[in-house]
Amino acid sequence: MNKISTKTYKNTFSKANFYIIEIDNKSLEDIILESQTDIARGLVPTLLNWLDNPLEQKVVWERTLPSINEKLNLPILMCSEDIDLWCTLIIVEVEVKGNFVYWNKFGIENSDAVTPQEIGKSINWFLSSPSFVFDKNNYINVLDEFRLRLDENIDYTPKHKEMVEDYKL
Repeated sequence: MNKISTKTYKNTFSKANFYIIEIDNKSLEDIILESQTDIARGLVPTLLNWLDNPLEQKVVWERTLPSINEKLNLPILMCSEDIDLWCTLIIVEVEVKGNFVYWNKFGIENSDAVTPQEIGKSINWFLSSPSFVFDKNNYINVLDEFRLRLDENIDYTPKHKEMVEDYKL
């Protein structure tokens, strides 16, 4: 079983704090880039309150937790330059079975989507894709940390007064 968590970093350019997703104490971006060397660094979670388009935000949040035995294609990491679902977009297939959430495989969005709802219809799944299993409560707690900050007035403050490092692009 894997452990999902957040970690606070500071954006090198804006100096604003933000969360990254960590799995077993390693950033999701690093995990993806280990096997996908053609993708540029600078991917950030789509769960951040940075998406300006409410429809894009709605699509992301509707796909975070499928019904039991349902699979959904969740946009999970996006390009930090454009901060939308139309640039580099990493998708994860999410499935819930009992008290566990499965991230089965990862890929890159490859559709000619015109609307946010069409995102995830055509995905180039990575040949060497990691998969993860999370305790459902652990997963929901992490979603709740992001959800609390959807109100832009709430900062991504570090937990337990940890030191906030600049995020290296």
